[in-house]
Amino acid sequence: MIIRKSLILILLFSIIILSEDETNSLKIKSSYEVGQIEVGGPYVGIEIHKSFPMINRISFYYPVANSIDISEDYWKRENYRIMSMGLKIGNEPKFILEEEAWKVLQTPYDVEFHKNIFNSEIKIKYEFLKTKPAVAADFIITNNSDSSKTYEVYLRFETILRTSHTYDLFDSGISRISDDKKLLTVEYDFLQTGNSKIFFYNVGEQPEYTLLNIDMENFANPDEYWLKSNQPYESSTKNSNSYAIFIYSKELQPGESMNITQLIGSTKIDESKEVIDYSSKNYKKEIDDYKNYILTNSVNKEVIKTGDPKFDFTTDWALAVLKTNAHYIDSIIAPMPAQAQYNFYFTHDVLVTDLAAVNFDLERVKNDLEFIMSLANEEYVIPHAYYWKDTEYKTEFADHDNWNNFWLNIVTASYLRSSDDKSFVEKLYPYLTKSIETALLTIGEDSLMWSFRPDWWDIGKLYGPKVYMTALAARTIEDYIFISTKLGLNIDELGKYEKLATGLKENMVQKLWSDEYKFLMNYYEPGKLDPHYYIGSLVPAYMGMLDHQKTTELVKTAKNNMVDEKVGIYNAFPMDFQTLGDYLKFSGNEAGDVYYYFNGGIWPQGNAWYTLALIRNGQKDEALKFIKNVMTLDGLMNGPNGQPAMYEVRNGNKNDPSEYGKVDKPQFLWAGAWYLNCLYNLLFINNDSWNITFDPYLPEGIKTVSGTLNIAGNKANIEVSGIGEEVGSVYYDSVFYPSLVYPSELKKIEKVQINLGEAKFPIVSASNSVLNSAEIADDKLVIKISAFNGHKNKTEIISPWKPESIQLNSVTRADLITVESDNGSFKIQIEFKHNSTSEEVIMVKFKR
Repeated sequence: MIIRKSLILILLFSIIILSEDETNSLKIKSSYEVGQIEVGGPYVGIEIHKSFPMINRISFYYPVANSIDISEDYWKRENYRIMSMGLKIGNEPKFILEEEAWKVLQTPYDVEFHKNIFNSEIKIKYEFLKTKPAVAADFIITNNSDSSKTYEVYLRFETILRTSHTYDLFDSGISRISDDKKLLTVEYDFLQTGNSKIFFYNVGEQPEYTLLNIDMENFANPDEYWLKSNQPYESSTKNSNSYAIFIYSKELQPGESMNITQLIGSTKIDESKEVIDYSSKNYKKEIDDYKNYILTNSVNKEVIKTGDPKFDFTTDWALAVLKTNAHYIDSIIAPMPAQAQYNFYFTHDVLVTDLAAVNFDLERVKNDLEFIMSLANEEYVIPHAYYWKDTEYKTEFADHDNWNNFWLNIVTASYLRSSDDKSFVEKLYPYLTKSIETALLTIGEDSLMWSFRPDWWDIGKLYGPKVYMTALAARTIEDYIFISTKLGLNIDELGKYEKLATGLKENMVQKLWSDEYKFLMNYYEPGKLDPHYYIGSLVPAYMGMLDHQKTTELVKTAKNNMVDEKVGIYNAFPMDFQTLGDYLKFSGNEAGDVYYYFNGGIWPQGNAWYTLALIRNGQKDEALKFIKNVMTLDGLMNGPNGQPAMYEVRNGNKNDPSEYGKVDKPQFLWAGAWYLNCLYNLLFINNDSWNITFDPYLPEGIKTVSGTLNIAGNKANIEVSGIGEEVGSVYYDSVFYPSLVYPSELKKIEKVQINLGEAKFPIVSASNSVLNSAEIADDKLVIKISAFNGHKNKTEIISPWKPESIQLNSVTRADLITVESDNGSFKIQIEFKHNSTSEEVIMVKFKR
């Protein structure tokens, strides 16, 4: 047992020893089983399980979404492979490669496998073309013996197609082989498959035999046919399933290699010759272009740099995932959830990704919002999903019980704060208004948001008040108010909306907070409490809707009941949804087994919401530790069943070592985005509705953190340095400015420097109105803000000086201010109601 544990530790740590070149190329070596790998490009993605290089699924996104997939059980799809490989080495008997873990070298944009067999090295690599619909599959066999040997290599691929969404099977295509045996094609001239042609083109070693099918009467499958037959090999003339079978033969001297390279792709029938000809001549350049595109937008992006390689490498990987998870759909390349699963466009996945991307990539966010508008209907109802189904592209629209109505407003507000692009947001405004109106159809008589589904899920059908939807509704309304104020639109209605948002938050606390559970709880239906803890209840904590005491209690409850420090936070607890299927109206086992999927699995947004709640509560050291343990690649690889991953869902079954920590869909779009979102909130900013507000943090042992942040349409460099937790000074383009809240008067700022330490002057630390300016004049701090008539403002100041008096619009108002003293510094809070849309001027006089 001791030997076994030591071996495991060696393997775990061996995967992160990388050269500088490998780090700069985002390469990770794994010498043990990697449970699941998904990798791909804009047009093709592949799925591989258990570190065995035979592909389980190929997803084609062009001309429409189809896949080569023979799985019969989604939950056990690792057991089905669409290819096989066989070898005959010298005088040794033929054999088919059997499932076992190979050494893996993977990046977000390609993957490579290595194995030594019978004094021969086999390297298999999958790479992707940037602008053409193909994957390049390399099979390199090297003779490492001391004598000459003849190698026979057998490759077999399935050629059936499964359609997107309906998953219909097509296996009656027209197959053809070129005269030179290099090219095998299968035409599926059906509208459901997009009149596509799949192709296998040999651009390396030329096959000696290319076969379409085999005699199924005498052999169980093509592998058995090859094993039991001798040359010459022939396709069967009998009715048989269609395959793509290639057999190569070459004598290799010691140290010599044979290089088989196949381009596997899918294209329109009428353009196939052009696509195949171009790809065969330019595939190496296409592969390099794709790799360089990903690295340019990740390693070379300098979005966040902490100096800690565990964080910085994960940041680069996450940025790469945001770029690799973009695929062809209906004439454009659009963000999609994964590489080889979910061949759909999901508005939710795009929007929550943009919550992070808005900090460093405004063009991406604007393009995404434009695409969402293009898919909306004439009544401004936005899409929930967009995909190819049967004979056409279909749009599912967001109904009144759909989270996209919320996320659209929240992301647009973030975009406006970061870009100051009022003209574009004005185009979005009718969609924002419609989304608000649609969502509010589910507000109950109790002034809470009701939903059919538990928490954030998209399954179940039992109507009752829900925490997650109520919190999102309140924040959405607040962001809509901010947008309307900035645009000067719908001003007369904003007071009503603000009252509604305030009521939602107050009722959520009064009616859904449980002193017994010390948590925000949901109801299945009226009067029937849902006794589960859900991750969605963390959302109001991270959005600042609870007081400090309740936030502390809620986070503590989550930690005690839901958090596994080795893998993350359970989606729900207890995990008993397998017994509630009939009551909650689930379809079969769609909730998943215990500790998995919705039934207690670990989801990236849950980890993020828990982290963001800790950050909001001032527990940044604990948040840092949690991120490092379960969200960085290093933490994931060194955890149970560890592997490099930005996953969709992770298994939390600590009672079964074979399941514990395993991931599904390991390169998932919004997992990367939530990681980045957490880092931005940990190190630089907070989640403020009205302004970009800095909330800096330096991890222990790190002298400086830096990053990129979009501010008012300009990309600025942010640098945090110093000692301690308090803010000493703030500089915008090297000029001191007394505010952590970014003021609208500053334009085109290129650098923000925040020094931690002892403050020498008062600094504005928060305001829930638009901050126009702040200025120190002798012993006075003058703050100018704007909102709308009736808006309740709260502005906070941190100061080394004691406040002596306060004026609002030149009128002394001692009743507006409260002061807390803490070790010689002062925390000042000012509250008042705006009397108009005009600018309000606050002046605080200090005693120095």
